[in-house]
Amino acid sequence: MKILTSILAAETLVIDSSMHASLLDLKEPHVKEHSPIQIHLTAYKDEEEVYFNGNLKTSVLIQCGRCCKWFEYPIEISNFSVQLHAPFPEVIDLSSRIREDILLALPMIGFCGPEVANGCFGKELFEDQPKEASIHDAGIWKILEKIIKR
Repeated sequence: MKILTSILAAETLVIDSSMHASLLDLKEPHVKEHSPIQIHLTAYKDEEEVYFNGNLKTSVLIQCGRCCKWFEYPIEISNFSVQLHAPFPEVIDLSSRIREDILLALPMIGFCGPEVANGCFGKELFEDQPKEASIHDAGIWKILEKIIKR
């Protein structure tokens, strides 16, 4: 995403745009681009700095680490922020910074989990397990007495 520095002024500029998901340049075999990157930014320039703040949205396809099925993984970055100091280039390119923030939001190993339709066989891992009673709840002396009686 390239922005001409000359269109930035002391007034806030609102940027609503989308970029093709190929910007992510995903090289991992278990992750694929899926939907365009939606960009909503506000830009502000003063004499010494340029500020960009906003949010990014996209989704990727990730292969489940448990069952190997592909599932959609939504990504929303609500605090995307860039600050540039003078001297400013004629054209400001935010593409690499957008890519970096989205890549950092990806999980190392994805799993489809119970909330995904036809979730993987690991569903039982997400169910609430009954909590084991602590041995101290029953009274440590009662437990010691049982041991002595054996």
